[in-house]
Amino acid sequence: MKTKTMRLLLLSFVCVIAVMSAVTPQRPTTAWTPKTRTTTAWTPKTRPTTAWTPKTRTTTAWTPKTRPTTTWTPKTRPTTAWTPKTRTTTAWTPKTRTTTTWTPKTRPTTAWTPKTRTTTTESPGLNLNGKMLTLSNDGGAFFYRPYYHPPSSTTARPYYTTSRPWTTAPATGGVSVCLRYLSDDPPSTLFTLSPSRSPLTFSVHGQWYGLYFSTYGYRQLRFQPNLRFWPNAAPDIWTRVCLTVDSGRKVAQVFSGSNISTRKMLPAGVNYVWSGEPVMDFPGFDGQLTDVQVWDYPLSYKEVFNYMMGGVYMPYRGSALSWSDISYSPRGRILLEDNYELQGRKPIARGGLRKHRGKEGRKAGRFSNAGEREREPL
Repeated sequence: MKTKTMRLLLLSFVCVIAVMSAVTPQRPTTAWTPKTRTTTAWTPKTRPTTAWTPKTRTTTAWTPKTRPTTTWTPKTRPTTAWTPKTRTTTAWTPKTRTTTTWTPKTRPTTAWTPKTRTTTTESPGLNLNGKMLTLSNDGGAFFYRPYYHPPSSTTARPYYTTSRPWTTAPATGGVSVCLRYLSDDPPSTLFTLSPSRSPLTFSVHGQWYGLYFSTYGYRQLRFQPNLRFWPNAAPDIWTRVCLTVDSGRKVAQVFSGSNISTRKMLPAGVNYVWSGEPVMDFPGFDGQLTDVQVWDYPLSYKEVFNYMMGGVYMPYRGSALSWSDISYSPRGRILLEDNYELQGRKPIARGGLRKHRGKEGRKAGRFSNAGEREREPL
């Protein structure tokens, strides 16, 4: 059975192929002709060859350099015959001293006449620490350095004596004046500094102060020290005033107690330079004056504060004029006496009133001023 089936399948496959061949058109068949490549004979490339010619260098015959040679001739020094030096010798002659007979000197004896000192108007310095000067309206005073001729009404300009090495004070960069005064009616003119050379007038007008430059047509500056600068300054019975003028910066300022004024420029056209003349003229007022100090430079705030506090931080002394070494020339009715602080510390006399004692039998405290401090004389 298997063989029959195989045969039938083979027969049917052949029939299908026959049918398909009858239906499908046949392509014309051509003989296959293989493609041929044209081959050309290979000719190798040839490079043109040229005959090699080696390079030749031109050689020149070497000629060695020759230095010109000169025959050496040694230097010859002229030789002279040596002649030894000869010293001239002189015969020694001993020195002879002339001897004279000694004759004692005899002094002529004359009757002894004691020497007398010529008195001049020169005034030595006074230490006025602890002193005050009571002035009056018709009595003032000139203050000046020691050994300075006191000014008078007939002498327009005071001058130095010949005992001092210089007669003209040098110009300085400024000036400072500090003082204390006490008055019920403040004077219009408190003082004039250097009245004969470079006058500087300081005046009091109620609550403000005036500064006048008389050599410049009496131009003035007004100061009102109402700015509290030192709150811890102790109260004082005195009116403490300081004036500073700085010529280099052309400014001035006034201090009064614990207050200061504004710093003001000098008036236009004023080129004030203090001459250095250590003279102050107080025309007079009803009141007291003490502790006058003058410096030949503008004080700093620290130095002014030290003066206002009575020198509790360090002693002070004016470089141009000092109350501890000063001379003065009175004019009219004035009185020099102990200041109020020293007067309050003096004991009561035995014949006077009995000393006041407290309830416990202790002595009453002495009078003292908070602003006044005892300073050692400088």
